[in-house]
Amino acid sequence: MQKRKPEMGKWLLYQFFRRNAEIARYLPETRKYTHDVLKTMLQRYRMVYVKPVAGSQGKGIMKVWYDGDKGVFVQHTIRARRRFSDVASALRHIDGLRGGKMYIVQRGIHLAQIDGRPIDIRVMMQREKPGGAWRYSGMLAKVAGGGSVVTNTALSGGRVMDVDKALMTALNWNRVRALRTVKRLEQLGHVWARHFDSYQRYRELGFDVAIDRGGRIWLLEQNTAPSHALFARNKQNLAPYRRIQYRWGVFQHALKANKRA
Repeated sequence: MQKRKPEMGKWLLYQFFRRNAEIARYLPETRKYTHDVLKTMLQRYRMVYVKPVAGSQGKGIMKVWYDGDKGVFVQHTIRARRRFSDVASALRHIDGLRGGKMYIVQRGIHLAQIDGRPIDIRVMMQREKPGGAWRYSGMLAKVAGGGSVVTNTALSGGRVMDVDKALMTALNWNRVRALRTVKRLEQLGHVWARHFDSYQRYRELGFDVAIDRGGRIWLLEQNTAPSHALFARNKQNLAPYRRIQYRWGVFQHALKANKRA
């Protein structure tokens, strides 16, 4: 049996996706964290996210931004934001939170919001047998909890909902435009998943996608062990969850059959 390759982490993953021109245009600029990098990107974008390379579930993420002449603000996940008079003071605080771990700095995306709470989208791709074709299984919108800079619903106490309804609410789109974006995300799910096969083949992948306030699509994260339970939380539409569970079962059955053969 072929040995599994290690997980790439956020920095190597960014470089891996950036090599594909079709995917690169959906990636927010991302660089390894250093003091100079944060200063440069904060000056350029006015708002950035600082993320642990090996983090998951929204843990450890910090939002850093300028607010007019009020100084520099730093907010760690669901904690209260902190104000600093200058970038140097903010960097000392960030370094204390980092604890020496490797981080990245990512361009801040002004996410679409519902009632002032940012949303992003999870796109779920699966196979029904080892080495089989990728199948789109569903997507949902994650709405952050109050006072959180992360949309991870378990960490922030947020909620989930259908993507078309979320886009219509957040961006005041009509249903036709919202469904057009849903279809585009489905198509992109196939593009992203197929590219990932050039590294190694997984049974399922979950992609976290931002839609900014102008309607632009951004690929933020990729998950090699995406949560099924997240889709079970969307009580108004359990069809994707049932499809995900069914395809997981079909894959398990095919895996066992392969081993017997």
